[in-house]
Amino acid sequence: MGFEIGTVTIPWYGFFIVLGLGAAALLGYVLVKQAGLIYDEFIEIACFVGLGAMAGSKLLYLVMAWETIDVSRLTDLEYISALMGGGFVFYGGLAGGLLGLYLCGRLLHIPVMEYARQSLPVIPLAHGFGRIGCAFAGCCYGIPYDGPGAVVYTRSAAAPLGIPLFPVQAVEAAGEFVLAAVLGIYIASCRKGGRQPNSIRLYLALYAVLRFFLEFVRYDDSERGMLWGISTSQWISIGICVVLAGAEVWGRKSRKKQDS
Repeated sequence: MGFEIGTVTIPWYGFFIVLGLGAAALLGYVLVKQAGLIYDEFIEIACFVGLGAMAGSKLLYLVMAWETIDVSRLTDLEYISALMGGGFVFYGGLAGGLLGLYLCGRLLHIPVMEYARQSLPVIPLAHGFGRIGCAFAGCCYGIPYDGPGAVVYTRSAAAPLGIPLFPVQAVEAAGEFVLAAVLGIYIASCRKGGRQPNSIRLYLALYAVLRFFLEFVRYDDSERGMLWGISTSQWISIGICVVLAGAEVWGRKSRKKQDS
């Protein structure tokens, strides 16, 4: 699905991904300059993180969807191209992006954590545009639903056709944009107060909660991986919240010991 410019068809999903990357680059420029950091180093970090995110999101998708993969067709270049062209899981991309961030710091000797803390809103901003692309393409679709805002696909390679569905992609996109705004306000307030923003922990906690609840209104179970009625992304969300809560408790105990 896409739109045509002359004889060229531009896929909606790819269009919104490019739009999201452009918006993230502009926002990153503003945030980096406000923090007194170097934009060229931000771009280098973004390249490492982007490559890691692409690899990680595809790898986790293949792991989750392994039962649907036709092993007998793995020598078919057309099938391989289709398999590699579609299907990405955000949490895999997050893990791959963090690995890319680490490698960038090690190889280029850039203080990557400072850049991450100051420019983190670019991630939910770009992700929000990606979810709009999902809405147009029909992937990551919602449960059958005939209430306000329901969407009906007449053309889609992923979503069921002719059935009113919950607009989960649009809801997540809105949530991502709100998350980007919240993070931006939080980082600005920390900078104004002379404090170091703990934006990474805040982002992980807020996104994990958002994703956990939105998974209940998604309908593409075969691609998400399910265990005991809970999707892979929900298990990861739970794990993130448990780790963050443990880190907070540990940090408070450490501060009490230092104060005593």
